[in-house]
Amino acid sequence: MRKTFLSFLLFSIVCCASAQPLRILAGCYNDDAPALPGAVLLRFNPSDGGTEQLAAAAVRNPSFIIPSTDGRLAWSVCEFHDGTQGAYAYSLTADGLEPLGFQSNCPDGTGGGDPCNILYLAGFILTADYTGGAVSVFPVGPDGNLGPLRQRFDFGEGSHIHCCAVSPDGRYVLASDLGCDLIRRFPIQAGELPVGEPEIAYRATPGSGPRHFVFSADGRFCYLLGELGDTLTVLRYEDGALTPVQELKAYRGRGKGSADIHFSPDGRFLYTSHRLRRDGIATFRVDPQSGKVRRAGFHRTGTHPRNFAITPDGRWLLCACRDADAIELYAIRPRSGRLRRTGRVIPLHRPVCVQVL
Repeated sequence: MRKTFLSFLLFSIVCCASAQPLRILAGCYNDDAPALPGAVLLRFNPSDGGTEQLAAAAVRNPSFIIPSTDGRLAWSVCEFHDGTQGAYAYSLTADGLEPLGFQSNCPDGTGGGDPCNILYLAGFILTADYTGGAVSVFPVGPDGNLGPLRQRFDFGEGSHIHCCAVSPDGRYVLASDLGCDLIRRFPIQAGELPVGEPEIAYRATPGSGPRHFVFSADGRFCYLLGELGDTLTVLRYEDGALTPVQELKAYRGRGKGSADIHFSPDGRFLYTSHRLRRDGIATFRVDPQSGKVRRAGFHRTGTHPRNFAITPDGRWLLCACRDADAIELYAIRPRSGRLRRTGRVIPLHRPVCVQVL
């Protein structure tokens, strides 16, 4: 009887915790509609999938936005290639989103254009600059605002840096270079310059176009999505080195527009989004021992599913479908990991990034 009561109590606590409202950050393209807000804060109810908009910020093309770990701050890129590109800082409250400031990543008139991804690293912000291929580094002040550009690594024409992430051992920042089919490795260091000169950590299959990647929870494996080859590559990670374990077609649409990749919270499933032809999200089942994956399903979505996020309870997937002008909500089947259409959408102008706080 006591065990039954404790089990019921634990179940009730988990259910109550999972039903607590969440905040959602969304970043949108608004260069074609400057009067519309670019960054949006929403409330999400995980018990029924309901949403409401809380606040919005009149910023330009914040196409990738991230919150701080404590949820009090956020930073985003400003994606242009005409000299007005850079990064924004924001203050976050329970129901508010306020811009704090902006810094250019080309104050001298040169540098990487179209920053498309952003990373927080121990008091600094790093942007992945797609056009011209660069990584730009800004210090973060005590209030969360950004200081002037501190560091920039330029890789020249032909390079397209698409995202940066910290390695599982905390020793490196890894950056995918879509244009050169590389993953570059920057050593993390203490001091006024947070990263040192880069080296090549992995040479991808020519023409695959490395875009986004994620690590397994135990840090042993890296899962790399190739945008142009529509490939999913499993890599073993050890001491800054990446060794191929498996490579397969992530989907059969041949859109050459594979976009985003995320694990389910329990690590049993991996999801990838695909655009430009037969748009949708692929599901893979993960073998935790070998790291290898096998296909478990594919679900069609709205047009141009660029970025997506999964709620911490693993019940919901929110997909930013740029050309459908909506964030679409899908339920995740717990046993198979497959998606189920709910019919719920969050109407937004050209959403391309969604983050769960």
